[in-house]
Amino acid sequence: MAFGVAVLGLDHWYTAFGVLDICAASPDTPLISVYEAHKGRRAEIAAKYPGVLVTDSAGEALAAPGVELVCVCARTGDAVELSKRALFVGKHVVSVKPFARTVAEAQEVLRIAAESGRFFGSFEGMQRLHPRAETLREIIESGAVGDIIAFHQVGHGSLPAPWRGKKSGGDSWWLDPEQVPGGAWIDHAIYAIDLARFALGGEITQTVGATIANRVHETLPVEDYGAAILTLTPGDTERRQVTCYIADSWCSEPGAGYGEYRFIGTRGTITAEAYATWIVRTSTDETRHDWEPGAFFRFDRLAALLTNG
Repeated sequence: MAFGVAVLGLDHWYTAFGVLDICAASPDTPLISVYEAHKGRRAEIAAKYPGVLVTDSAGEALAAPGVELVCVCARTGDAVELSKRALFVGKHVVSVKPFARTVAEAQEVLRIAAESGRFFGSFEGMQRLHPRAETLREIIESGAVGDIIAFHQVGHGSLPAPWRGKKSGGDSWWLDPEQVPGGAWIDHAIYAIDLARFALGGEITQTVGATIANRVHETLPVEDYGAAILTLTPGDTERRQVTCYIADSWCSEPGAGYGEYRFIGTRGTITAEAYATWIVRTSTDETRHDWEPGAFFRFDRLAALLTNG
């Protein structure tokens, strides 16, 4: 039986259009309904995805027959209440990241999810179902590069665009401190930290040092640069602690960004190349580990897990 998907809000359009395209083409997790308050956006979505219920009522989108999973792509300030509404009516939820503005908001959503018995997660966690993350974990667990002692990540990009086709840095919710808990660092680092936790089987246990700043966009009300040194402690007590160096920015000009993922082990390194392969280098060898191409969000796998366990 199909595991229908509703999308609530389109503010995080980078994610939203990925969700819409994937689900509109999927017989297993079909796109059923879309809620969006903005009239012009509704018209655009209705034209692009005929046959999908596009509405200005979140309640109507949630009540559409066949909806099992709700993808909240609204701005963080609205996502909290939308996630709670979806959980209250018995839907599984994957929410925008970050899914709350404060720890208290996050704890409230998680409490409601636990009480409802429904799944709740945010979009950075969806990478755990992707072959990229699974391949990385397999390489690490194989011992090919020895014990991992450090992880370096850099995400150097430009300011977000408010909508697809719009200019980078235009007025948007990403730059509004009333809507988000932070700027560039949290926007990018959230993916890197989740990947490290998954691949290394551990949790962040210490902040060694951190800084946030406005290096280029001096009047921006959120940071355009951040860096942190964190300690990750693996759940396997025989593994070594890992130092994570996480540096992210919105300081580049459009098209001039840079990204890096590098795991440093006692016998070699693992480095991401573009978005297609992990390269393993040791003193005696270099090997490439491609992962299965395809959609970033594997909703079919999530649906199977939620249906079959």
